[in-house]
Amino acid sequence: REPQLALRPIDLNRMVQQVIDLTRARWSDVPQERGIVVNLQADLASDLPSVMGVEGEIRDALTNLVFNAVDAMPEGGVLTLRTRAVAAQEQQNNGASAAYVHLEVCDTGMGMDQETRRRCLEPFFTTKGERGTGLGLAMVYGMVQRHSADIEIDSEPGHGTTARLIFPVSAPVVTSIVRPSAATLAGQRLRLLIVDDDPLLIKSLRDTLESDGHLITVADGGQAGIDAFAAAQQRGEPFSVVITDLGMPYVDGRTVAASIKTASPLTPVILLTGWGQRLTAEDDVPPHVDRMLNKPPKLQELRATLVELVAGSAQTKLL
Repeated sequence: REPQLALRPIDLNRMVQQVIDLTRARWSDVPQERGIVVNLQADLASDLPSVMGVEGEIRDALTNLVFNAVDAMPEGGVLTLRTRAVAAQEQQNNGASAAYVHLEVCDTGMGMDQETRRRCLEPFFTTKGERGTGLGLAMVYGMVQRHSADIEIDSEPGHGTTARLIFPVSAPVVTSIVRPSAATLAGQRLRLLIVDDDPLLIKSLRDTLESDGHLITVADGGQAGIDAFAAAQQRGEPFSVVITDLGMPYVDGRTVAASIKTASPLTPVILLTGWGQRLTAEDDVPPHVDRMLNKPPKLQELRATLVELVAGSAQTKLL
């Protein structure tokens, strides 16, 4: 299947104003009933380039971020919605036009510690007790994946939180886009195995990589991943790359990677983890892993990693 999004140019400044109006009761009326004040500030860049997207999905994601920011300030504070155009890093000093648009939601609330920040995009993870579903930020992440965008979350306890959505600037006079990956541009259609016990992450990665033209097999958990890999080998349809989560119950990513390399030493394995920096610092990177990426992975980084690993793998078979 080839999932497609009906993309059209979006004016994010206009959307921010819409969301401010739509959420006014949540950030203004309701807090004031309790004697609490949330000051909202809009810092919108002039001449902001449009981005390609599904307006309803981006608006819902922005609304979720506003709600989260208000919930993080039970005693009130400052809520800032900001847009800005950002040049590609290598072009920042030569006056080139913007390559990305940043959409930020900032609060001066309680902030998050490292563990909470690491897990906040996981489905069903919540710090709100029974009144929280744990789906708000996970839904935002799903939108980000489907739009070939990125999300960054900066936060420290006591210093508030900034959630930053990063969209590529749309090409002029375009009504729809199918954004190919670097691998697709090189004429390579890959057979990929994704191993994870997180259904939302699996769906997001599957939809994105299938839209890039790759053939995706998903496995719910480590043992299912090992079994799927063995079955594909027996059918004579080996996977080009295996992408596996680290933290899974019963059979974790280390075991998956070791099993894959035992059966097929040349098959590249990408490990997704929120503990990459700690594993590197403690010299505890699993020996059977070719690359380690933060979870959730940035799409551009994942695509570049696939290209790099496929180029260096004699095992790779293209479809």
